[in-house]
Amino acid sequence: MGQLLRLNFENVDNTFKLLSALPNDRRVDELELLVNGEMKVLQRDGEKWKFKDNENFDSNRLADAIGKAITLRFRII
Repeated sequence: MGQLLRLNFENVDNTFKLLSALPNDRRVDELELLVNGEMKVLQRDGEKWKFKDNENFDSNRLADAIGKAITLRFRII
């Protein structure tokens, strides 16, 4: 999408950029992101968001916070 977004999570500034385009109907279960300079895939798992192929609890808490921020900003359902 082009715009670099910031999220303060647990007193740490994180930057992320949405790389995948949003579909017209706004129904999204997977997004490609650039998070703090690293390529990540964000997946919706029910009501939570997590990074694909990652079982790290702390990392998935960050993923959920980023997912919720994107959902609010771009009105994803």
